[in-house]
Amino acid sequence: MANSGEADRGRSVVARWRMLAQRRLNYLIELYETGRWKVYYKETEFLKIIQEARVALATWEKLAPSDPVQDKPVEVAIAQTEGATILPSPFAQMPSTHGVEAQDDLRKG
Repeated sequence: MANSGEADRGRSVVARWRMLAQRRLNYLIELYETGRWKVYYKETEFLKIIQEARVALATWEKLAPSDPVQDKPVEVAIAQTEGATILPSPFAQMPSTHGVEAQDDLRKG
């Protein structure tokens, strides 16, 4: 199965496009909920953009259905490849100027 690696990479690309389409739709929903869409769009134009975003997301979901095991941020996928290491954040041990220190390292998960 020499092509399984290529298939995984292809699915990864399509899954990232699906996640991008989901982020776009979430952003447009946020614009609607806050009312900020009125600053940028006319109502008919905004409704058309929302409809296009929903159709695009549906199309990407057909091409790559959600899979929590395979869908991961690029940084996590890169770190899980052979020999890759996660470099420490340059901000993890940064001293605070106001005496406020971070309680948790959010990269641990």
